Amino acid sequence: EKSSLKENQIKALQEQLATAEKKLQVSDISVFETRTEFVGQQKFVDELQRRLEDAEYKLIEGERLRKKLHNTILELKGNIRVFCRVRPLLHDESRSTEGKIFSYPTSMEASGRQIDLAQNGQKHCFTFDKVFIPEVSQEEVFVEISQLVQSALDGYKVCIFAYGQTGSGKTYTMMGRPGHPEEKGLIPRSLEQIFQTKLSQQPQGWKYEMQVSMLEIYNETIRDLMSTNRSSSENGTPGKQYTIKHDASGNTQVSDLTVVDVHSAKEVAFLLNQAANSRSVGKTQMNEQSSRSHFVFTLRIYGVNESTDQQVQGVLNLIDLAGSERLSKSGSTGDRLKETQAINRSLSSLSDVIFALAKKEDHVPFRNSKLTYLLQPCLGGDSKTLMFVNISPDPSSVSESLCSLRFASRVNACEIGTPRRQTNGRATDSRLSYF
Repeated sequence: EKSSLKENQIKALQEQLATAEKKLQVSDISVFETRTEFVGQQKFVDELQRRLEDAEYKLIEGERLRKKLHNTILELKGNIRVFCRVRPLLHDESRSTEGKIFSYPTSMEASGRQIDLAQNGQKHCFTFDKVFIPEVSQEEVFVEISQLVQSALDGYKVCIFAYGQTGSGKTYTMMGRPGHPEEKGLIPRSLEQIFQTKLSQQPQGWKYEMQVSMLEIYNETIRDLMSTNRSSSENGTPGKQYTIKHDASGNTQVSDLTVVDVHSAKEVAFLLNQAANSRSVGKTQMNEQSSRSHFVFTLRIYGVNESTDQQVQGVLNLIDLAGSERLSKSGSTGDRLKETQAINRSLSSLSDVIFALAKKEDHVPFRNSKLTYLLQPCLGGDSKTLMFVNISPDPSSVSESLCSLRFASRVNACEIGTPRRQTNGRATDSRLSYF
């Protein structure tokens, strides 16, 4: 009985062993299949990783080539680039569809580059390098000029200026809306990009020094917006007589102008705020807080790479021109009338310079105003130059808008000098060079 019991137990254990061995065999097969699948997936992941790295490399190389070709195109073109920006309608302006004076063709050739203006049943068509509709954000506008800003760090002279009638959004485009970080303008965004790039290039051996100056041209007089001694000239006492000088290498200097070394975007933002408070503004019928002067912000960049012994000198000029306006519409009287006349004379001189350049005349009247003489290297030199023409969509401003667009179209057709990269060593004169 004991032997029979043991035999039964042995049989049961043998059956359990056989079952376990079968399960183990199945498990081994499953493990093998899983391992094979894992190896296959790992190879696939490695291949994807390799393709991703290859794509990233090609993307970097493609971006580098695109920038190079972009610069080559600009250099070969030799023209002043023009961007057009239409501001949104204000709350007190006509919003009826019948009152709309602008349309934006969407064909492949015209999309984002053409703007049509309707006046008295007649349509006027204009094509620029870029057209921004009213809904476009400040960030989207800056993306389009960010490469141009980068050129200043690469050793080029860069000039960006805003033109348009009073109330068309020039100062908003350049400076933004105070207290609203998402609406920062081109100047603060450009500075942020430059200082961020400065930090990112430090591991590559680049070290940069930067200097800032700010001035305004008011009634054909240069004012230093960072001077600590402005009260004498503002009270009628003759102040410093700032003079514009061009040297043989194409650099421009303004005598006795305050120049400040800067190390961060916050420092420059503080100086910009000071300059904005010092700038000449006044109330006209066109605008409650109208800029009555041409504002010129200049950042000079000196870079050296100790590992490659490479040196670059770049200049970034950001200019907010005073508003163009008809005397009859601005309602200016007294001092405001004199200001408006001075503004219109300087802008008229700018037009004369543009027309002379467009016609390739032997004599270009740069000396007819302080503004054109200061801008001479931008308009007739080796600078990368971009103009923003700012337009109001208000039907009552259609005549001024048409004049601005016609002027901008002539500017876009002007051929200027080929931009040159400044790779020489630092000048012996440490004063700021413009343009």
